[in-house]
Amino acid sequence: MISLDKLESAFLKSYQDIYIKNIKNKFKSKHWKSYYYKKKYEISNLKDFRSPLNNLSVGLDDANVFPEFSFKLFSNLAELVGYDFVYENLLEKNIGNSPYVLKYRDKIVDYNRLFHISWLKDLEDKVFSDKELWNNKNKDLIFCEIGGGFGSFPELIIKRHNIKFLSIDLPEANLLSTYFLKESFPEKKFFLYDDYVKNGNKITNEIINSFDIFILPPNISIANEVKIQLFINTRSMMEMDFNVISNYFNLIQNHISNEGYFLNVNRYEKRTVGSKIRIAEYPYDDKWKVIISRPSFKQEHIHQLITKRTNKSDLSDIKTELKLINEIGKKYYLSINKRIKNFLYYKIIRKINLRLKKLLIN
Repeated sequence: MISLDKLESAFLKSYQDIYIKNIKNKFKSKHWKSYYYKKKYEISNLKDFRSPLNNLSVGLDDANVFPEFSFKLFSNLAELVGYDFVYENLLEKNIGNSPYVLKYRDKIVDYNRLFHISWLKDLEDKVFSDKELWNNKNKDLIFCEIGGGFGSFPELIIKRHNIKFLSIDLPEANLLSTYFLKESFPEKKFFLYDDYVKNGNKITNEIINSFDIFILPPNISIANEVKIQLFINTRSMMEMDFNVISNYFNLIQNHISNEGYFLNVNRYEKRTVGSKIRIAEYPYDDKWKVIISRPSFKQEHIHQLITKRTNKSDLSDIKTELKLINEIGKKYYLSINKRIKNFLYYKIIRKINLRLKKLLIN
């Protein structure tokens, strides 16, 4: 297991390089500046990072709701994908000590996790069932999540599939996800930002062959030879500036393997970065075939899109699908009145709710 000292060293180095040395590169949007401002990202706080006592996972974590909501969602999801599938993928350890989880038999019902299980079922049915892609014994298989938060969703995939994982996120989230995943997989070999710097500031196939889990910030360089079978972004591109989204799409479309997949789960529209960010306007090129396109489970304002890379132009239908998504999304595009209501909720009511929850827990 990697030491806490190494975790701290990687965090401090990446923080320095991302925010201090690269001050002109605005990796952190207005949205994330508001969440990460003045929080104490210290090693001593990691044990309770999901607790409202230090609030380190706020913005990355849907679990800070009262437990009765979790069990209702559990029932809804079991009806949709089957009780056994939901149960076998529930949490086994309360890493980060969230007070909002429910003990159920020998597992833990976590509101945040239930959405991940719904996406996992689609990946199992439509992506990991593609034996031609995943049964290649001659190369390392890897998936990449961009802006994945504290690591709950990739933990599900790693547990079920013997494949490698690359996470690209801001230093604060990387600190939490490294802790969460090292506690989940103490036997895995981790490659952190300090390793990246020591190994020539580039990810190569040789490096991928030598490690299991890679947790790195946005400024990394990946060798052209590296191909990734699955990219994932769930509910975080909608909180990025559009130029950052475009840079990530360049990364995805340059490094996706032939017939690889991209899971994209994001709002029809969100404006917390200071401008409207719409999934229908994401910069897909014309080499994607749509596999699944529909509103996300129990989150009708969010769209779930799974696409497959194709070199056959006659199979590509992404541009047509984006137009259809735009039509669905119009009822969620915010008027001035709705923007005022959202502002009042996030700036006033939400803060009051969080303070009340702290008082109840204390």
